[in-house]
Amino acid sequence: MPVANGINIGDISFNLNTIQKATKLNIEVTIEGTEFANDWNFWVYPSALPKVNASFYYTDQLDEKAKKVLDEGGNVFLNAAGKVIKGKEVVQTFLPVFWNTSWFKMRPPHTLGILCDPKNPALAHFPTENHSDMQWWEIVNKAQVMNLEDFPKGFKPIIQPIDTWFLNRKLALVLEAKVGKGKLIVSSANLNPDLKDSPAAQQLYFSLQNYMMSDRFNPKYEVAYNTVKDIFESPSKIQFDTFTKDSPDELKPKPKTN
Repeated sequence: MPVANGINIGDISFNLNTIQKATKLNIEVTIEGTEFANDWNFWVYPSALPKVNASFYYTDQLDEKAKKVLDEGGNVFLNAAGKVIKGKEVVQTFLPVFWNTSWFKMRPPHTLGILCDPKNPALAHFPTENHSDMQWWEIVNKAQVMNLEDFPKGFKPIIQPIDTWFLNRKLALVLEAKVGKGKLIVSSANLNPDLKDSPAAQQLYFSLQNYMMSDRFNPKYEVAYNTVKDIFESPSKIQFDTFTKDSPDELKPKPKTN
């Protein structure tokens, strides 16, 4: 094999029809007679998911009906994609840690991956590690984050973007809380019933729906309705803007000393 990039050495083909549920798989390619090997994780999702007979209220805005459902002890799923104000200044993409704010002060992106609990029942139908991998791309890349600066101490979201170490804000991509007499899930990632060409996002929404319909849906923390509402009305209290197009400090010439 020549020393170069993108050299085709063969094709791999296998049937995935026998896989009936979301599954993480690994494929390994070896060179016969040697110890050389490469392997890659990949994920398989069903092309069609069972319909969930949801008894919760789905909405893309925290409207009066959502408040009424919560006040009466019902459950609400809020798709807040594109509507976040408190945390709007935090730019999230899916770039590796090399492209981080250390190099150009607060040059975006500002987040450094995600943190979640793979054993959380909310993720029971979404195979994942406690960090992001390629199946998170279409969910996380360019999705807004929520700044939970006013939430109760110790509050942990279901999916937490990791902030730049300059600020270490408590951020959320998906959170759950008891609000009023009801229970609420909020997602700043675009999770909705009409996802057709986004199999991973569709699977995550399916997993969250099943969780909300189960007896295990019991958020640990109580959060005031106005605290949640403020995410969509008020900017973050601390704004940090030292953006520069100057060279990173690490690359600037060091002054000579005698």
